[in-house]
Amino acid sequence: MSIARIMPAAWLRRGWPWLAVAMLAGPVAAADQVGPFRNLLLRNPYADPADGGFGRGIVGGDFDDDGVDDLAIAESGSTRLRIALGVAWDLSTTNPLIPFLTSTVTTPFQSGVLARGDFDGDGRDEIAVGHPFVNVGGAAGAGTVYVLDRAVNGVWSVQATIRAGGTFPGSPVAQAHLGNALASGDFDDDGYDDLAIGLRGQVVAGQDGAGAVMVVYGTAGGLAAPGARLFDRSNDGLTFAPREGDRYGWAVAAGDFDADGYDELAVGVPNATCPNGTDRGGGVVVLAGSAAGVVTSATRIWRPGALGIDGDCASSGGFGSALTAGDFDTLIVMADDLVIGAPTTDGGGAVHVIYGSSTGLDAARNQRMTPPVLPGIDSSDARFGQVLLDAHLAYDCVFISCLARSLAIGAPFTDVDGVDAAGAVWLVMPRLGASSLDPATIRPILPKRPLRIAGPRANEQFGSALAAGDFNDDSRADLAIGAYLYDEADATDAGAVQVLYQSDYLFVEPFD
Repeated sequence: MSIARIMPAAWLRRGWPWLAVAMLAGPVAAADQVGPFRNLLLRNPYADPADGGFGRGIVGGDFDDDGVDDLAIAESGSTRLRIALGVAWDLSTTNPLIPFLTSTVTTPFQSGVLARGDFDGDGRDEIAVGHPFVNVGGAAGAGTVYVLDRAVNGVWSVQATIRAGGTFPGSPVAQAHLGNALASGDFDDDGYDDLAIGLRGQVVAGQDGAGAVMVVYGTAGGLAAPGARLFDRSNDGLTFAPREGDRYGWAVAAGDFDADGYDELAVGVPNATCPNGTDRGGGVVVLAGSAAGVVTSATRIWRPGALGIDGDCASSGGFGSALTAGDFDTLIVMADDLVIGAPTTDGGGAVHVIYGSSTGLDAARNQRMTPPVLPGIDSSDARFGQVLLDAHLAYDCVFISCLARSLAIGAPFTDVDGVDAAGAVWLVMPRLGASSLDPATIRPILPKRPLRIAGPRANEQFGSALAAGDFNDDSRADLAIGAYLYDEADATDAGAVQVLYQSDYLFVEPFD
């Protein structure tokens, strides 16, 4: 085992040893082996797992540019970030010797907010880590984002530090929580990923918690301050005035909704006011991408029960709390579609889908899904739609249906077999020739056998984080599910991540 300390040379000259990154490398623990039904439980690997919250944030990406996807796992209770490098192996192998090569990167602060993107165009994904509760100067909870980069020789360093003020727009604001949400996309179509950063608590026009989003653009040197911009309700191209507690930027997502090559920016505003002017059911603001980056010339807002969107705004809860984008239909126009979580909607939560077209998002084919009623599953307080993920999870796809994405929906407060808040994940699969997701394909993944997590256990919140990637290089995406309050025998809330390798068992046959 080797230990290396790394930091940007400029910081070394400034004498900032607290930004050192320590890496401990080794194979995945022997106890964390692949089970007979092609699934693996990654347990908290540390000597002090209690209250660790391992799996609070997870993200997949290719961090070493070897063509095999990797997994980054954050803890809520420490500054450690676990890196699990994917390894090529065949599903016919019952127990691969090494399913992951793991190491630990120590970041400056605790976080569970992660995103990945190739911000410098070198072929390796970087990891953006949001630290929304970090103090900046005298501004408590102003927030900071660090971008971590793995060099060819395996050494990690901090590629960029992003906070309000200095060379970046704005100034540190107490409780702005910069970094509470992160999403990467190419808003200016220059080949470098850009980063959208939520500041859900930003003060705008004197309104506390109105919220904002910062967009930072990628370059050959990584994310850089030139061109970075803050967007909020006062300058996003709409006529809505900022309101206290709107939480603009609670969630962010990027997707090319009009298939023009430029990603658009979707901003969740879960406390936005309904058209009746009284209730606050939430909304989503979508800003256009262009050669100049994100622009405000064609901004739109979507709310339940308005402009043809299914549902009722007054009874909706937290519409815009979670967002993801992907092409979920199999139409010829390869436009991304927008998925919106409304997890506190009456009845256990709801998920809305607005489909893209050559002219952008179109309400004509929008859908609203709620948790199905199945024996042993109580979704009345499930928070269905609190976590969303798009991924290629269709094992038995044919021809053009292989282009369509699958949707994973986290409902971490689902009661399973009478066990409170054990959690659940719902999969909605694509269908050949379908113009929309088919709710008839929805199926649950539950935290019990044959999965290695082998619950259910009370309050472990299975489904509180989701990530996908081809972790074993078989050309099929696999699914990682966080359960950050998972209890070990001798460690409460240690946390764990359940990895499901794609197979005909896991992604074709119904779960029960």
